[in-house]
Amino acid sequence: MVYWCLGVGLSLLLYTPLHATEALPKDAADAKRYTYDYLFMIDALIRNEKYQRARIELDALLERVKQNPDETALTRQAYGYLSIGLKDYPSAIDHFLFAVESGALPTGVSLNLRYTLAQLMYQEERYKAGLAQLQSWFEQSEKPTPQARVLLASFYYALKKYSQAISALKLAIKQSDSPQESWYQMLVGLYFETRQYKPSVPVLRILVNKYPAKAQYWQQLSDVLLQLGREQQAVAVLSLAASRKLVDESGLIRLAKLYLQLNNPLDAAELLSGGIQRGDIRRRKESLTLLVDAWLLAREPEQGIKVLKQLSEIDKSGKPQLRMGRLLMEQEQWQEAQQQLELGIKLTRKPTFEDWLLLGSTHYRLADSTAAHSAFKSALKLADKPQQSELAQRWIDYLATP
Repeated sequence: MVYWCLGVGLSLLLYTPLHATEALPKDAADAKRYTYDYLFMIDALIRNEKYQRARIELDALLERVKQNPDETALTRQAYGYLSIGLKDYPSAIDHFLFAVESGALPTGVSLNLRYTLAQLMYQEERYKAGLAQLQSWFEQSEKPTPQARVLLASFYYALKKYSQAISALKLAIKQSDSPQESWYQMLVGLYFETRQYKPSVPVLRILVNKYPAKAQYWQQLSDVLLQLGREQQAVAVLSLAASRKLVDESGLIRLAKLYLQLNNPLDAAELLSGGIQRGDIRRRKESLTLLVDAWLLAREPEQGIKVLKQLSEIDKSGKPQLRMGRLLMEQEQWQEAQQQLELGIKLTRKPTFEDWLLLGSTHYRLADSTAAHSAFKSALKLADKPQQSELAQRWIDYLATP
């Protein structure tokens, strides 16, 4: 099972230009015309990214209006937008907090600043303070947008309040005419974080349907279905993804193992064989060994022997040769079986009692009594059970009988 949580991909509106006709209170009787004009000019500097000049002008204006709370609040608000332009978010937060808490701004302006503050605080990982600002914004906002609910969910997620995050995110998706992909990703991540796999299935199905070319959603859906014990559905999902060439090598290997687990060895063998031929699966020890298992479980020993020959070129441990020797014995191909068993015993560092016993049997079938006697004597030396000793000795005695 692959557990994951994607980062929250918020498109933070970190810079909203200050426009005098919108942001400045028209009914502020104590704000002098000079201050409005000055702020309008500074706003133009900020929008044209002339930040250093804007800073000089704002510093001068702050000094001039320091005795006037309303004008100071307006100037600090403008300074906040300058700080955003300079990507100095802590400074922007300080200026906006001052402006909001001064109580000198109109309600609408103050409300918008609280939302911007929440965004900035999220950016700066000041989650508790940011959540407080956003909750205050929700209390005063008449129609919270789905985007605002996603931001709320993001704060809850960061503070490990997963239940509240899920509720906020589900409501955002429900209210939106076009929910963003990242919202679904976040919801799946929250379900995984809280080990709620069942409700993640319909969300992952939405992602698969909306973004069918993205392999990770197919894989995640298959993993969740496996976690829920719905193996047949998991295989169907992964198989469909494989047919669309959306499954990588590890996914194909996993699918083959699932086929074997569900007693479909022929499907596993054909999947692995085709993948190796196309180059989608590398011709290496793991894949070839699994392919051998699949062919043998599908009762196709000839195919299994062919793959073992390929495996023996990669794996020099002697195990492929010994296994091939046993299969060749079952096919009564005694000469080839003897050759593979001898080679396997030579390559392996620790041949077993059974290895020597099988080799002795092939020599006997080929009417080579001397070689058979030697092999059975070697088997007797490795016998660690009475039954093994008795079996090897019976062969030795039989060969000694005139």
